[in-house]
Amino acid sequence: MSAAFVAASLAFLLISVLLSAGEAAIFALSESRIRTLEQEGFTGAGSVSAVRDQAEPVRAAVFLLNGLANLAAVAFLVGAEVLAWGGAGAAVSVPITIVAVFFLGEVGPRVAVTRRPVRIALAAAPVLSRAERLVRPLASLIRLEGLLSGRNGEEASTDQVAVRELSRLGQEEGIVGEEEHLLVERAFRLDELSAWDAMTPRVDIFAWSDALVLSEIIDELERVPYSRVPVYGDSIDDVTGILYVREAYQFYVSGRTDVTLARIARDPFFVPGSLSLTRLLKDFQARRIHMGIVADEFGGTDGLVTLEDVLEELVGEIVDETDVDEEPLHRISRNELVADGSVDLREINYAFNVTLPQLEHRSLNGFILEELGEVPDAGEIIERDGVEIEILEATDTQVLRARLRKIPTTGDEGEAA
Repeated sequence: MSAAFVAASLAFLLISVLLSAGEAAIFALSESRIRTLEQEGFTGAGSVSAVRDQAEPVRAAVFLLNGLANLAAVAFLVGAEVLAWGGAGAAVSVPITIVAVFFLGEVGPRVAVTRRPVRIALAAAPVLSRAERLVRPLASLIRLEGLLSGRNGEEASTDQVAVRELSRLGQEEGIVGEEEHLLVERAFRLDELSAWDAMTPRVDIFAWSDALVLSEIIDELERVPYSRVPVYGDSIDDVTGILYVREAYQFYVSGRTDVTLARIARDPFFVPGSLSLTRLLKDFQARRIHMGIVADEFGGTDGLVTLEDVLEELVGEIVDETDVDEEPLHRISRNELVADGSVDLREINYAFNVTLPQLEHRSLNGFILEELGEVPDAGEIIERDGVEIEILEATDTQVLRARLRKIPTTGDEGEAA
């Protein structure tokens, strides 16, 4: 009988572990990561997105089921202890049992899941979605906003839910257009997104050394498609300023071409990657600046985020008159193409019908740097997953352009014949 109680306790504890790990993994993913998984066609990505869209009901269901599972696990384990040691022994072990079940069922899974949140989220999302539907009547009794976040009764939160619900209903009835509904959703979700979601990764940052003098970069300055360029000391992890292209030209016109970039660059604005885009937008407005450097936990550089990046999360991609309309991906033949380092890896996968992995990066440049662990030299050739990549142009910090050739397989050669 004691063994049966222990087995039942472990079964309920396992349920609690799976629920906690699944919830933690799904809500650990950024919105941009979820969109990438959906566009790549990962199984379960749609369920992850659906669960995130129904965050409050799902969290209520997990909260309810976790509580019941933990309670059952403790009850069965205490029963086993009573049978084994009697009432006196159980009285001593019960507090230890409760703490152990709480740690193993709640804390442990949420910490462990940070190593592989993507795989766990993809597997858990369909299960959590079904679980939410099963316990919806009971879970609806839980006032989750107050119970979990401590904001029960706040009018702002209630108004936000009401506005989003009215927008959704209006779209379903044809009263509110799809674009208007998306704008409402994006406006509210702006606070859920962070600088990490909108930034340009460090491997894709275009920057100059602050030791360069203006005369050394004037030719490149004429071609650079940016109005502001970071400058760094020893490496890109040591950003010392932001060079305004217009101000650089003013120095050039005045004849001061021997001045170093460090002298004419403005002080950089550093932000943590976890900063919400709503707060970042307010900081940009208050400081009257357009660019921030996203710092990592060690004081290095995680990426770069601009005012335009934040606004694009709200209204979609913005194309202005200074954007150069060049073809970033040019197909030479069926099995060969030339691509910019900034090209989305999905485009290459689609063009070649291959599956170059794309989880921690989005661009060809990010893929190459992650695979090699360093910036390759021009002319260097690497081969990955049936694709030969020849580096055509590269700076000290990134790959600018590369030639890609799909290595024909037996099936490809048969079709060509």
